[in-house]
Amino acid sequence: MGRQFIADLTEGQQVQGTFSVRQRRLVPFRDKPGQYLALVLGDRTGEVAARMWDQAEEAAGLFTEGDVVEVTGRVESYRGQLQLRLDRIRPCAEGEYDRSDFVATGKLDGEEAKEKLLEWVASVENPDLRLLLHTVFGDREILDSFAECPGSKSLHHAHLGGLIHHTLCVLAMLQATCEAHPELDRDLLITGGLLHDLGKIQELAIVGTTIDYTDVGRLVGHIVLTDRMVMERIRDLPDFPEELAVRLTHLLLSHHGQKEYGAPVLPMTPEACALHYADNLDAHVQFFGEVVEAGPPGNRWSEYQRLLDRYIYLGPRRDPNSGQVQPR
Repeated sequence: MGRQFIADLTEGQQVQGTFSVRQRRLVPFRDKPGQYLALVLGDRTGEVAARMWDQAEEAAGLFTEGDVVEVTGRVESYRGQLQLRLDRIRPCAEGEYDRSDFVATGKLDGEEAKEKLLEWVASVENPDLRLLLHTVFGDREILDSFAECPGSKSLHHAHLGGLIHHTLCVLAMLQATCEAHPELDRDLLITGGLLHDLGKIQELAIVGTTIDYTDVGRLVGHIVLTDRMVMERIRDLPDFPEELAVRLTHLLLSHHGQKEYGAPVLPMTPEACALHYADNLDAHVQFFGEVVEAGPPGNRWSEYQRLLDRYIYLGPRRDPNSGQVQPR
């Protein structure tokens, strides 16, 4: 039996494979003593609920959330959703599994992505902004972390290399915006695009086989972390213009656009407005695309997306290489 991924599971299928434990709970039976084991198992293709009814308490003591386990069981349908009924479960030692089976990897080559990012840095003509960018991305540790970091825990670009992929897409949108609106400060806007999510390298981490928040990521968040990291670099540049620093800071702090989405301040300059909408556009288009790509064959509509309060039309599949439309 080859590697079984969650996206390929079908009702009635026998399962023997390795999955990461995303959630783990012991739940009391309603009509008899004892508890059953309720799990959410995951891999790079998705998540599935799982239940173990017999010897659950003994099994639950063998592993915790974040571990990789090998399970045997059967795929069932419960209230219209696939679920695993487990007969056996055991923890896997490191070396018994491939991390790439559990943490999705982006389609961009990491080294090529870093080269493209540095080309954007070199395109900035303002000497103060260019020097600031060189102090940030000229730090090899920061550049390597930026190229590997996910774009989010579970929403858009939630894969290794997601942060640099998202950043490059935002930069392309900002460049097009500058061409349509030449009155914008192109150097300031590109600098904001390059730096706007820098704090995510401190906010997110790969814990075992899952993307998760660090403690400082949960307590502080990437917007404030970005501001701290950038201001620390600016303070090391004694001749950096104060007014330029304030305008750049405003872009970074306002790029989420609304206070209920974590922005400390609302966009108040044309460049801040452009950065917010480019960031938001790329995040939403990427999210829609991931839902469509993950949609099961034969379905023309996704499951209900609570984040967006709507269903998403899946339609026919389009081959990403040839561009030809294929029946779903």
